[in-house]
Amino acid sequence: MKKSWFVYMTIALAVIVFSSWDYIYPVKIIDVHRSTNSLGYDYIIVDHFPLTDRGRINWWLSQRAILKNKYNIPSGKRFVLTVWAVGDGYLKDSPREDYFCFPDMTSEKNCIEKNKLLEVAFRFPEGNRISFIVGDNLYVMNNKDGSMTKERY
Repeated sequence: MKKSWFVYMTIALAVIVFSSWDYIYPVKIIDVHRSTNSLGYDYIIVDHFPLTDRGRINWWLSQRAILKNKYNIPSGKRFVLTVWAVGDGYLKDSPREDYFCFPDMTSEKNCIEKNKLLEVAFRFPEGNRISFIVGDNLYVMNNKDGSMTKERY
């Protein structure tokens, strides 16, 4: 009886912590790198990003107006927006490491470790579909009715 009570309490505690993760650790935007070309590739560096695919997509859907107003991203009608984890912060480029570097930064430390958390693409406005890549999963949202489907990637 005592073991089952302990197991139930542990599961309940895990569910509470997991469901309140976004409130305990809100997403912090560390930096934004805007595209300088017409293709609209923009980058956001974040800390404490949601753990689940749904949480990551919902974060972007809830923050897209704020991102547009505050940072002017996405910067075009067609865009690819990538959210990266901050990791250990900005690092110096090294030929032996797998880093993603930002050419718009003039400092020597202008790279981060490649840890892509979310990619949002709206490449073909006439199709009215937004695609989300989270890890190995591809989700496509119909921009007219908001319906979401998971597709092969």
